[in-house]
Amino acid sequence: MCILMASVAHPNYSLIAISNRDEFFERKTSNTCLNHDNYILSPLDTALRSNNKPALGTWCGVNRKGRVAVILNLRNSDPKERQAAKSPISRGSVPMKYLMDRGPTTEWNSFEKFVSKYPQVTECEFNLFYGDCLAEEYTCIDSLGYSSEALTADKPYLVLSNDRIGSNPRWPKVEKAEILLQDLVQNSADDSEEELIEKCFALASNTEPTQADNPDRETFTSSNIFIPPVEIPEKVDIGASLPCGRFYGTRSQIVILVKRHEKAITFTERVLHDSDLGVPLHSEKYPKEKLQFKLHVDKL
Repeated sequence: MCILMASVAHPNYSLIAISNRDEFFERKTSNTCLNHDNYILSPLDTALRSNNKPALGTWCGVNRKGRVAVILNLRNSDPKERQAAKSPISRGSVPMKYLMDRGPTTEWNSFEKFVSKYPQVTECEFNLFYGDCLAEEYTCIDSLGYSSEALTADKPYLVLSNDRIGSNPRWPKVEKAEILLQDLVQNSADDSEEELIEKCFALASNTEPTQADNPDRETFTSSNIFIPPVEIPEKVDIGASLPCGRFYGTRSQIVILVKRHEKAITFTERVLHDSDLGVPLHSEKYPKEKLQFKLHVDKL
């Protein structure tokens, strides 16, 4: 149950974006790196597809033109609206196609425009946040055809998870995350960049302890921002990617900060887990790796 928390309300940063990737720990992944001739900065999904080749998509990235994109799985409970794709694509190809493009971002800023640029986008289920950090214009779409401006002056906070955008009632984790995000933004104006990043990671690691030995998985994952390692029985469909290994949970956290008036992006990833073997050794308090990049952006 991934989550994205984003805001444009901070006095020192035109964008704060905090992303948790919840996934099987054994799914093959490359940590954040410059790719596509150093034009894109993102982690990469290196799991093999049915053609025995890695998809090399991403769930969260930026590029040198100032674009940002974050994708999440859409758990659509209505069987009539579930996609019945004959040739499903990698979900990670959706943000990657947008980040690879060098034309005007206005050519992509609705579901219809996105489909015209990348028709295969209709073959998978997703929620997508994307936009232009320089123009400070952002959009949300989903695979059911929803389109909306995001992070506007009157709605400077956004939280997305795997439920449908605009669902009512919202998942408890979405409600909680928005309250905590507002508190973070409103009480960090005097923080250094590193202090702010640490507060963002603390927010991304928020979870409520449970008294039950075997809590209901769906209730727990829809109620908590951070998902600690959960052992998944074989052949159990949790609505994520194909099962891979034993453990599922928050395996990577990313904080993106765009400095106001400086055209500079700070991109920080904490890799918590990258295999089942590391579960006893690593956690949100003791991540396996932390990577940080500074990217200058301009209108190329």
